[in-house]
Amino acid sequence: MTAPNISMRQLIEGLGAQMAEALKVSVMRPPADRKPFRGVAVLGMGGSGIGGAVLADMVRATSPMPVQAVSDQVLPGWVDADCLVVASSYSGNTEETLAALNEAERRGCTLAAVTSGGALGARADAGGWPVVQMPGGNPPRSQFGRSFLGLCALLHAFEVLSDASWEALKRGVAQLDGPSCAERGEALAQAVEGKKVYLYGDTPMRSLLTRWRQQLNENSKLLANVEVFPEMNHNELVGWESGDEACVAVLLRTPDDHARTQLRMDITAKVFQDQGADVIVVEPDGDTRWARLLDAVWVGDWMSLVLAERADVDPVDIRFIDHLKNTLSSHA
Repeated sequence: MTAPNISMRQLIEGLGAQMAEALKVSVMRPPADRKPFRGVAVLGMGGSGIGGAVLADMVRATSPMPVQAVSDQVLPGWVDADCLVVASSYSGNTEETLAALNEAERRGCTLAAVTSGGALGARADAGGWPVVQMPGGNPPRSQFGRSFLGLCALLHAFEVLSDASWEALKRGVAQLDGPSCAERGEALAQAVEGKKVYLYGDTPMRSLLTRWRQQLNENSKLLANVEVFPEMNHNELVGWESGDEACVAVLLRTPDDHARTQLRMDITAKVFQDQGADVIVVEPDGDTRWARLLDAVWVGDWMSLVLAERADVDPVDIRFIDHLKNTLSSHA
């Protein structure tokens, strides 16, 4: 199924509706045997893979089993027949994801997929794996709502994601305020425009900040740096001796941040300012971690779009990636 060709602005405007629709999509061939797993690996690259990284960060402090995102061709050694492996590829043809999937199948893992079709969809159908099917035809990064919530639906079906988390996700989608996200995203874009962008948050926010960076990379054609507390206080902070007024530090802060991290952010922000950098604090809306996550994703998407439009660059164009894929295809 191919979606109509619409603009990135339309896709980002529709993210809230996309998430609401994603909640209604059923898992095809849901698992009948919900055996306990020793761990979960989520395979995926770029816009298809970031959902796995976000989910792993969201459950890292509460899940009784490891949940790890895998963003290359190599399946970790600990993944075996007692593990669940979910392959997430929007096109269904992502080289690295399929290579890791080959190894997961060889090891006898339980397999599932989130995809719009392609080779992955064909293999899932042939193997009878549980699948969340997405409509095709759009840039993978624009389908975060479908891929992330599809992944969550799969893991909920396998009883890896708790009922409480699934219900919190549904409430978070219902709470989304599109106009507010657009307004805050535009204000953030104006605050960072023309600066070297440094994105910071507590450790569980790394993947969310990575989503922001990826959107800045692909939509805005900008470089940006991501690091988290407290790790950055042990290395990158010293690098700020070369920081200056050309830099802007964006601090993502939530009520869930570790108490010591909150203090570290206060102290570190003053260091940034003393070096001449602007400091922008972003506090996502929502009454739960899941709601704040979804809100922050949408704000970051708007930031990247506004920056692209103000710079008069095409947010859809990814010619460097296309060039790489075309060149790689000649070296198969």
